[in-house]
Amino acid sequence: MPLPQNQLAVPAPEHPSLQVYTGTGRSWWSSELRHLISSNFLNILWWPVFRLNQRWFTHSVFLKSCKKLPGFHQLWSTIQKGAFAYNTLFLRLSPFRRQPTDLADITTLTLFFGDEFIDGLAEAAGKSLIQQLMKNDPELFCLKKKVEKGRVKLHYPFDVQLLLSEKILSQQNSKYGITYREFYELLQTFLELINHCLAAFPLMKAEQAAEKIADSCNTCFESFLHDVHENCEQYNLPDVPAVLQFHETKTAYMQEKLLELRCVLAGKEEMMQSVQTPGWLNIMRVIQIYDDIQDMVIDEGLQDNLVLSAACHHFPNEWKWFCSHRDALKAVEHRFSLLSLYMPGSMHYCMQLAAERIKTMNWEQQKIMHYLLFKNKYVLYQKEFDGHAKIDTLQKFYNAVKIKMSHLSLAAIKAFAIDTLMHGKETRNKIANEAKFSKAYQLRYDLYLLSETEKASIFDKLTAR
Repeated sequence: MPLPQNQLAVPAPEHPSLQVYTGTGRSWWSSELRHLISSNFLNILWWPVFRLNQRWFTHSVFLKSCKKLPGFHQLWSTIQKGAFAYNTLFLRLSPFRRQPTDLADITTLTLFFGDEFIDGLAEAAGKSLIQQLMKNDPELFCLKKKVEKGRVKLHYPFDVQLLLSEKILSQQNSKYGITYREFYELLQTFLELINHCLAAFPLMKAEQAAEKIADSCNTCFESFLHDVHENCEQYNLPDVPAVLQFHETKTAYMQEKLLELRCVLAGKEEMMQSVQTPGWLNIMRVIQIYDDIQDMVIDEGLQDNLVLSAACHHFPNEWKWFCSHRDALKAVEHRFSLLSLYMPGSMHYCMQLAAERIKTMNWEQQKIMHYLLFKNKYVLYQKEFDGHAKIDTLQKFYNAVKIKMSHLSLAAIKAFAIDTLMHGKETRNKIANEAKFSKAYQLRYDLYLLSETEKASIFDKLTAR
């Protein structure tokens, strides 16, 4: 496959942009200030009130037991922030009272742990055992809805404890430090909680909600089966369009069903037809791209990964470097910026895809997206790796990647240097301190909306000092 010239091909947005970036100047600042003081955006001030109303679940005995699991507190906090944004900025629900959309948050939490469970189980039991179980009766593993005595209930027709050996069930999950039997019991408790919430709704709403939940869970399981049957070994990686298509079914479709669930619970099903809806779904599309960047080494050989696919099919030298350094990368705690240094073409490709998605979002969604991007664990490494000393300035990084990105213009390479170093906390602060206030603000809150020309100009001014 020939190497794309100047700019790698990025699919055109499916929907028109809702927030046209107008560049610097008074018109930009007046627009920014108008958004900042709008009643819709000022609703974020009610975040503490929203959290207070969530005490019914946050302070429950069950959730307190979950908080003992590694990383749970951060996960639940992220889910809550997402719920607050959806409810307040999209559905315009009052933060002063408890909302029925709590069930969507619980479902999201359940999906996350369900995904962790089946991924871990595949590692513990082996793909061959999972494939054998699927041959017998694939429908056995789908979440089903049934109605009994006017109440809706979700259930699985199987029992993991009857399908797997004691040896497998007694193994500990490496991430959470609990056995797979305990993990399964945790998921069963989540399912009981979902059914308890469904019982509180009128029959019609409960049926609609149950269908969305089942669809989301079954989509998650189908993506797992894709990984089980897919051969992601070296030299057999799917190309970028195939990976993006898989992401659409795995992430975007599942997120769409969760958003539909939230709308059903809030009694605002018509909001799914809103012009704002694609932007909310694009948030998850961008997060999936960044997940692939973060999990590239973990995904290799196990599941589709956008960065690996881009390297394998578009940048053979970068793919060769990765194959020869994969073991060393596994031992590096902060490997993300190493990828930008040694695999800049692949990383630039993925970041361009993210940028195109962000440009289709409205103002509030773009600000949320930039907040999430800088929460990503993207840290410039502090130790020498493969003969390179510490990279901590724009000029050093530019000099290191310039020869590897000859298919791009100098302006694009400078923009890539800005994009990369803005993701590291220390380097981001350093750039902000050197730049003027307006430029620092735009780099922090509108990074992917700035043009390559604007970023290159910022680069030149900062490196000329």
